[in-house]
Amino acid sequence: MKCAVQIRAVQAAVAGAEIPAHWLRSLRRADDFSRLAVLAGAGAMGAEDELSAAEGRPEIGVFLGTTTGPLETNFRFLDTLFDNGEGQASPTLFSHSVHNAAVGYLTRLLNLQGPALTLTTPGWPFLAALAEAKAALERADLAAALVVAVEEESPLLAEAAARLAVETGGLPAVGEPLASPPVACRLGAVAWLLEAVEPAAGALPRLGEIVLEEKPSDPVFYLLRTGERFQPSGAFCPPAEAPRSLAAALALSHALEECSRQAGSSLHWQATAPCGRAEVLLLG
Repeated sequence: MKCAVQIRAVQAAVAGAEIPAHWLRSLRRADDFSRLAVLAGAGAMGAEDELSAAEGRPEIGVFLGTTTGPLETNFRFLDTLFDNGEGQASPTLFSHSVHNAAVGYLTRLLNLQGPALTLTTPGWPFLAALAEAKAALERADLAAALVVAVEEESPLLAEAAARLAVETGGLPAVGEPLASPPVACRLGAVAWLLEAVEPAAGALPRLGEIVLEEKPSDPVFYLLRTGERFQPSGAFCPPAEAPRSLAAALALSHALEECSRQAGSSLHWQATAPCGRAEVLLLG
């Protein structure tokens, strides 16, 4: 018999969030991508105060989804490689350029010793990570799972998106006034804490069936995310400082919040885009 998957907590974080004093030293070399992953994950686990390091947490797994990973760190490392050569390239930037770096910080600082998995896909990586975590919890492989989405739009990515928007009619031509200037660099994270319970009971809904069907799409979509729709959308409007690729995670979190306000209600959430479709069932 499958275990029920209960959603225990949801947390979002954006660039500029304050780092707790007890983590300043541990995160002094971390890039913004990893820092934000830790802040969102800690918030979902209720770890604003320093966690006890006396015992590990082998029953809690970490599942992180991202479209491009620490993109700005990759570009910064390549700058040092091209400017200074292989012998003088920054080892710190290199170690942080891999997509698993954020999961490493999460597991170490939150003292989580269960399995850790990073998924990269240009469509909906948070939903893919959510599906993997749900499957592990239903099999009783884990007692709980921390699911995190972290997205970063580097200045180079933002510039490419702005140029594409001009070409496709989304923005005025270069030199003409912009009604809403593009953000130079967006950074954001969302974290969900899931728990395998029987019987299920909690303030938030249970996580039901997840359907995820992705397909290749024109590269323009992955930069501009035009044509991406969520139902029900309610009053959801993604923050201006949030990356475009984080919209699905934010929209689903908003729908979860709306659903939790109506005791016993369920919600069938849907996403459609040129890259495919997705469905998530939230059970009251």
